[in-house]
Amino acid sequence: MTRRLLAVVVVVSPLFFLRLGRPGFSDTEGMFAEPAREMVATGDWVTPRMNGEPFLTKPPLMYWLSAALFTVTGPTEHARLWPALAGLGTVVATGALGALLFGEAAGIAAALILATSVGFFVESRLLRADMVLVLAVTLALFCYARLRRGGGALAAVGFWASIGLGALDKGLLALALPGGIIVATEAAEGILRPRTLVARLRALHAPLGIAVLIVLAGPWHALAALHNPGFLWDYTVNQHVLFFFDEKQPRDSIPDSLGFFLAMFPTWGLPWSLLLPAAGLWAFRTMRDDPVRAPAVGLIAAWVAVVLGFFALAPSRLEHYSLPALPATALFVGALLADARSRIALGWLVCPLAAGAALAFGVLVLPPGRLIAVIEPTLTGRSLDALVRPTGLLLAGTLGGMALLLARHRALAMGIGVAGTAALLLVVQVAHERTEPLFSWRPFAEMIHARAPDGARVFFRASDEYQLCGGLEYYLGQPLDLLAPPGWVPPTFLAGRAERLFTSPAELARVWREGGTFWVSDDVAPPGAEGKLAPAPHTLLARAGSRVLLQAQ
Repeated sequence: MTRRLLAVVVVVSPLFFLRLGRPGFSDTEGMFAEPAREMVATGDWVTPRMNGEPFLTKPPLMYWLSAALFTVTGPTEHARLWPALAGLGTVVATGALGALLFGEAAGIAAALILATSVGFFVESRLLRADMVLVLAVTLALFCYARLRRGGGALAAVGFWASIGLGALDKGLLALALPGGIIVATEAAEGILRPRTLVARLRALHAPLGIAVLIVLAGPWHALAALHNPGFLWDYTVNQHVLFFFDEKQPRDSIPDSLGFFLAMFPTWGLPWSLLLPAAGLWAFRTMRDDPVRAPAVGLIAAWVAVVLGFFALAPSRLEHYSLPALPATALFVGALLADARSRIALGWLVCPLAAGAALAFGVLVLPPGRLIAVIEPTLTGRSLDALVRPTGLLLAGTLGGMALLLARHRALAMGIGVAGTAALLLVVQVAHERTEPLFSWRPFAEMIHARAPDGARVFFRASDEYQLCGGLEYYLGQPLDLLAPPGWVPPTFLAGRAERLFTSPAELARVWREGGTFWVSDDVAPPGAEGKLAPAPHTLLARAGSRVLLQAQ
């Protein structure tokens, strides 16, 4: 790591670690926090569990990392340390790859751009597996670039170890994404001929790589299959093949439309994605006119195309699945800003920034409360009104300052962009904390503890994903009575266990008559609909958006 890249790490680290323990875990974070807590409680580090039963929908790496921290500190939101470290590692890997491909200035610019992209910031502070996958893909492509430039066995080990790390985090995606990017890169260069392919496999040290993968990822997969009949079919076919085609059973996620998925990609990269049109034009001209840098640009272009294309073809896509392409877009924009020879017309750089600044200024004249209600009605009443106008002013000043300075002082313009965006990201964190009741079960768990300090039965209803109970179970520290979602089909590793996992409606009715129990649901809309879903008589204790907490009378 160069001194300048080390300086970048020092400067951006507070963005990744400041107030990392706040707010409470969201639903998706609870799906990782609770299995980690149960690992520590049971001592079984082979089979992740949710509500006492196997939960094998994801490989175990993020559970292991969180559980390791819990053994030292106890359950804590600071388990987000691991995705934060993965995010910071990705910043370093992106900077190093940029320096290798386009020079140190481009690498430093790309690292700063990635660290201050809104989607990357948000994802790096969530306890999920996605950021480790982003790190694994970026490291694998860095090692691949090193191998193309004569790197030896050490670079090859790094390449395969990155894929092995990713396989323990997100399964076969860790092989499919970098593999697809490499194949696309080689095919675009016209060198995927049999003799050349053999040479490439030799350069990648394929036999050594297979051994590395077996050592890293093989033991857990073998032990999980041994301890959990039905795991291998579910893992290989259900969780990968059928999930890709949105045919997985049980259906436990609602996919996003193609248009929304593609629209969210530049949203994750804001505000720097405003420069993507200029970066795309720069990339096209570089590939056409500069044979020395064309292969490097081709690699980054293949990176974006494969990630977006792969998930665009997947009916099961979710908006954050485009995150592994964010380092590539940061490399494009960083290379553009660092290229003193670029002949991109100033309008390509300035106009999107100026338009963004004008839109931000427009926000200042609108009533904040009405604007929030239009964007998302459930956000009203969460003390976000006071943030709207300062945020608009800060964003307008940042984008406007960049637009004014890009013509003659690109370094200063970028400095303003980094500083202004860092301040905006802190506002994002404050807003995240103020909306905690809408996405975290911690406030409901605190209410239940206050009313039943010695514990009480809590019935949890979810219309599709029963594992949304993870956050509530984590904060209560006790098993829940789960109500089976309508039409729920157990995965093969839960065959014969559904009766233990779920509580029958008859048992709910019997216990409810005794009083003192609670009923929780995450998707009750409109207000008042709980009367048709929950047993009576009951008292409404709390509502946050579509979340409802009831107590038996």
